[in-house]
Amino acid sequence: MSEPIKHRRIVVERFGDADVLRLADAVTAAPRPGQTRVKVLAAAVGYTDVMARKGEYVFQRRRPFTPGYDLVGEVVDHQVDQAPAWLVPGVRVAACLPRMGGYTEYANLPVQALTPVPDGLDTSVAAAVPLDYLTALSLLDRHGRARPGEAVLIQGATGGVGDALCQLGRHRRLVMYGTASERSLHLLSDYDVVPIDYRRQDVAEVVRAKHPEGVVAVFDHLGGPAMRAGHRLLAPGGVLVSYAFIGRPGHVLTDTVLGVLRNRVLNLRPGRRTAICTLPREITADLPRHQRLLGDLFALALKDGIRPRVGGVFPLAEAAAAHRALERREVHGKIILQPA
Repeated sequence: MSEPIKHRRIVVERFGDADVLRLADAVTAAPRPGQTRVKVLAAAVGYTDVMARKGEYVFQRRRPFTPGYDLVGEVVDHQVDQAPAWLVPGVRVAACLPRMGGYTEYANLPVQALTPVPDGLDTSVAAAVPLDYLTALSLLDRHGRARPGEAVLIQGATGGVGDALCQLGRHRRLVMYGTASERSLHLLSDYDVVPIDYRRQDVAEVVRAKHPEGVVAVFDHLGGPAMRAGHRLLAPGGVLVSYAFIGRPGHVLTDTVLGVLRNRVLNLRPGRRTAICTLPREITADLPRHQRLLGDLFALALKDGIRPRVGGVFPLAEAAAAHRALERREVHGKIILQPA
């Protein structure tokens, strides 16, 4: 029988600033039936992790916990009957976890959550894909249902999910409008996105100049007034999809609840609809489906159909510095943690 493995992981024992991220000793036991033990090679850092660390994330309210939804690792061993042919020690695998726990050196994961990483795809690039690109796929396919040639509005188009939406939208030949700050607008030039400086331009005026009937989908991570304004930009039969609610500092949980309520109230208006994308719940409901979708995304990345951005790489022990860099917006692209 496999022996337990001593290692380290990042732990949040109290909510607070980046300094609460602590490197702690841990032990990963031998895998239970259906599990695979993975040596983590790279873990992605997302703004959801920052919210969880501060105690502002609805789906992570208990402590202690280890942040991180997506990782790439190397199979150590497993206890899986009728294992797929690719599940052998040493093979690289990726996962978007149903629950947080990615900032670690080793983990036991259900085999249905693992997708093999193809040869030729860089480990850090692969780690930048799962959460953001699976969220973007859900927004486009499950909720938005936009077809080639149709117009969509992407709020926060230079963020992690926004960037994924732009790349997948270009691949699907959508007409895209994207909002961003002035200093980030240049990042949209590669994606055939109509850039909108949300501070200096009237978003509705820019969109309706070319699409007076409105857009078929608005993808919103802001909530509040932006949600109502986006809903007014929808063409008949269009949909506004919320995938996050950026609240006021110190009031994020309250603003998240209010954002959900606003989304539901707007859905009562006839002629247009609203939806909320909560990827962790969608993954929990159907692990094998998301395993397959992640494999499709990796294949697309190998063909340059998408080009995930890696903005910076930090050692696992410097998770606090990685969080500060993300909060200060010092990098463009996904921040990756690498265990020693």
